[in-house]
Amino acid sequence: MEIVTQSELVSINATLLVQAASFLIFLFLIERVMFRPLWRTVQDRRGYLHQLERDVKSKERKLTEMTETLEKEAAALKEEAFRESEKLEASGKEEALGMIRQLRAEMISRQKTDVAEIQRQIEGLQQQLAGEVEPLAARIIAKVLDRRMPP
Repeated sequence: MEIVTQSELVSINATLLVQAASFLIFLFLIERVMFRPLWRTVQDRRGYLHQLERDVKSKERKLTEMTETLEKEAAALKEEAFRESEKLEASGKEEALGMIRQLRAEMISRQKTDVAEIQRQIEGLQQQLAGEVEPLAARIIAKVLDRRMPP
């Protein structure tokens, strides 16, 4: 048996050159088949993500603008509602004062008619009493004096 002793760790021979050539071919193929499509996919995805970022920022700006617009419109509507409520309140007060005036006029008119009616009733009662007083007085005198009065 023969023992082969080799004192060199790396020897340059045809095997090393074949391995180096096959490694370079492998790198070329893997770069073409795998790395380039993967790199294109990564670049496409970065572009897509950047586009999404721009879209999100654009939408945020639009949202901010719409929010400001809505807040301004809400403030304007509140102001308009406040003015309208003041108008309604003023017209309500005016209407209430008109109703109070009308009721006072009706009360005064009714008071006058009631006073006139009461005066008429008093006069009628006074006439009725005047017609009843004379015969009553005559009866009282007759009873008190115990005699009759000529009519």
